[in-house]
Amino acid sequence: MNGVMIRGAIDRLDSDGAVGWLFGSDYTAPPLVRAFLHHDMIGEGFADGYRADLEEVGFGDGRCGFEIRFDRPIDPSYLPFITVKPQDVDLHLPVAVAAGAYLDLVNAVLSGYPGAGRNRSVLGGLWTDRADAAQLLAGRVAVGASPAELQPALQELISNGYVVLHNVLAPNGMSAKDISNIQAATAPRAAEDQAKLKGALTGLAALLFRESVVRLLRAVFDDQPAIYRLNSIGDETAFGQASSFEALPSPGECVALYAGHPDAPVRLDVVRDSHELPEFSTRGQSRWTSAGAGELTSFATEAGLSVESMELDALDVAIVGPGLVHRIVATADAPALLAIAAPRRVTPTRFLSGDGAWTEVGHVSGARIRV
Repeated sequence: MNGVMIRGAIDRLDSDGAVGWLFGSDYTAPPLVRAFLHHDMIGEGFADGYRADLEEVGFGDGRCGFEIRFDRPIDPSYLPFITVKPQDVDLHLPVAVAAGAYLDLVNAVLSGYPGAGRNRSVLGGLWTDRADAAQLLAGRVAVGASPAELQPALQELISNGYVVLHNVLAPNGMSAKDISNIQAATAPRAAEDQAKLKGALTGLAALLFRESVVRLLRAVFDDQPAIYRLNSIGDETAFGQASSFEALPSPGECVALYAGHPDAPVRLDVVRDSHELPEFSTRGQSRWTSAGAGELTSFATEAGLSVESMELDALDVAIVGPGLVHRIVATADAPALLAIAAPRRVTPTRFLSGDGAWTEVGHVSGARIRV
């Protein structure tokens, strides 16, 4: 059928199947139409059903309708990633529904770049959020793009959505001076004393930007890291994800860093495998943004995912990737430090919009803090 005009559309797509039509004037037999989810075939059917509406507009005798029943119920959140096309023809049928804007966007991306690695976020994101990230990591290590000694930590971040760097703040961990700097940097009116704020940020840069931390973040971001938000957490937070804490043009390009406290461990609870849930809802709402964060948490609960808990002490730093639902449990006497980091090439929306001023300090490693 190369070079022959083929027309078609998906009229209905739901968890059970797809209904649509396919017409080609040179077809001598009913064409076979197949449905795929991430390149895995989930159903097929012949386009031979009679459609009076299609006959009326000149599509032959109107026998070009099809109905595909999927071989298993598909979760609605995965519907945007289903493609339907004729056998042996590289043609993705569009979804002819008013609410299908995101589906059409995904189909356009897949049609234009069929060989591209599949990202969980169509808006961009870390290379670690690709569906083939483990294979890509192995290739990057093989060609020297990622240091071989970082492969275990990067693999853990890919597989689990987080990685804990134990004893990375050794030998002294978080000191009394560091705690004082955290209090100064996160105070409600900290910006009013620029000299004091810059001094506090410089001290926190020395605390957080240890060589092993910066090297890992560089490998994750393919760029120098920059911290855009600092918070002191002295209670039990609600479940959320790093990508919803700061409004970024590309919500997949950020991580949360958590540091413990010398007086008592803090607890990190993560919802296992929640970083592998689809970013977008069927309405096209990103669950990785502040507007959709609650929906992702509910979706993770409905999916029956379990919670894993771990303790962080004053020598540990946890790095949590985008999309992983988690929370921190701490106390007012032993608060945790939260820092949101992103590649330097990404600028938070509040800075792009010019809302207020900011204070910035650099570090000898090339990493920066801008708050």
